Amino acid sequence: MRVWERGVGETLSCGTGACAAAAVAHRRGLVGSRVTVQVRGGELNVELGPTVRLGGPVTYVFDVDLDPEVKGEGS
Repeated sequence: MRVWERGVGETLSCGTGACAAAAVAHRRGLVGSRVTVQVRGGELNVELGPTVRLGGPVTYVFDVDLDPEVKGEGS
Protein backbone atom coordinates (compact mmCIF):
# COMPACT_ATOMS: atom_id res chain seq x y z
CA MET A 1 0.00 0.00 0.00
CA ARG A 2 1.29 3.47 -0.77
CA VAL A 3 0.17 6.51 1.21
CA TRP A 4 -0.29 10.10 0.02
CA GLU A 5 -1.09 12.58 2.80
CA ARG A 6 -2.71 15.81 1.67
CA GLY A 7 -0.37 18.73 2.26
CA VAL A 8 2.60 16.45 2.94
CA GLY A 9 3.03 14.11 -0.01
CA GLU A 10 4.02 10.47 0.12
CA THR A 11 4.64 9.06 3.60
CA LEU A 12 6.14 5.79 4.78
CA SER A 13 3.04 4.43 6.48
CA CYS A 14 -0.51 5.05 7.67
CA GLY A 15 -2.04 2.81 10.30
CA THR A 16 -5.58 3.99 9.63
CA GLY A 17 -5.16 3.40 5.90
CA ALA A 18 -3.67 -0.06 6.45
CA CYS A 19 -6.60 -1.05 8.67
CA ALA A 20 -9.10 0.29 6.15
CA ALA A 21 -7.40 -1.50 3.24
CA ALA A 22 -7.33 -4.77 5.20
CA ALA A 23 -11.00 -4.41 6.19
CA VAL A 24 -12.12 -3.77 2.60
CA ALA A 25 -10.04 -6.68 1.26
CA HIS A 26 -11.50 -8.93 3.96
CA ARG A 27 -15.06 -7.83 3.26
CA ARG A 28 -14.54 -8.62 -0.43
CA GLY A 29 -13.31 -12.10 0.48
CA LEU A 30 -9.76 -11.48 -0.73
CA VAL A 31 -7.99 -12.09 2.60
CA GLY A 32 -8.59 -13.72 5.96
CA SER A 33 -8.98 -12.00 9.31
CA ARG A 34 -5.20 -11.64 9.77
CA VAL A 35 -3.52 -9.51 7.13
CA THR A 36 0.02 -8.26 6.59
CA VAL A 37 -0.03 -4.91 4.79
CA GLN A 38 3.23 -3.93 3.06
CA VAL A 39 3.91 -0.17 3.20
CA ARG A 40 7.06 1.71 2.23
CA GLY A 41 8.04 1.85 5.91
CA GLY A 42 7.76 -1.91 6.45
CA GLU A 43 5.06 -4.41 7.30
CA LEU A 44 1.93 -3.74 9.35
CA ASN A 45 -0.05 -6.60 10.85
CA VAL A 46 -3.81 -6.12 11.00
CA GLU A 47 -6.17 -8.44 12.87
CA LEU A 48 -9.86 -8.03 12.07
CA GLY A 49 -12.53 -9.07 14.55
CA PRO A 50 -14.98 -7.30 16.89
CA THR A 51 -12.26 -4.63 16.99
CA VAL A 52 -9.39 -3.96 14.61
CA ARG A 53 -5.88 -4.49 15.99
CA LEU A 54 -2.78 -3.02 14.37
CA GLY A 55 0.80 -4.01 15.05
CA GLY A 56 4.13 -3.22 13.49
CA PRO A 57 7.52 -1.64 14.00
CA VAL A 58 7.94 1.77 15.60
CA THR A 59 10.77 4.04 14.46
CA TYR A 60 11.85 7.39 15.89
CA VAL A 61 11.76 9.96 13.09
CA PHE A 62 12.34 13.47 14.51
CA ASP A 63 11.59 16.07 17.20
CA VAL A 64 9.77 19.31 16.56
CA ASP A 65 9.05 22.36 18.71
CA LEU A 66 5.88 24.29 17.92
CA ASP A 67 4.92 27.78 19.02
CA PRO A 68 1.15 27.79 19.63
CA GLU A 69 1.11 31.56 19.08
CA VAL A 70 2.30 31.28 15.48
CA LYS A 71 -0.52 30.81 12.98
CA GLY A 72 0.11 28.67 9.90
CA GLU A 73 -0.66 29.53 6.31
CA GLY A 74 -4.40 29.73 5.70
CA SER A 75 -5.22 30.33 9.40
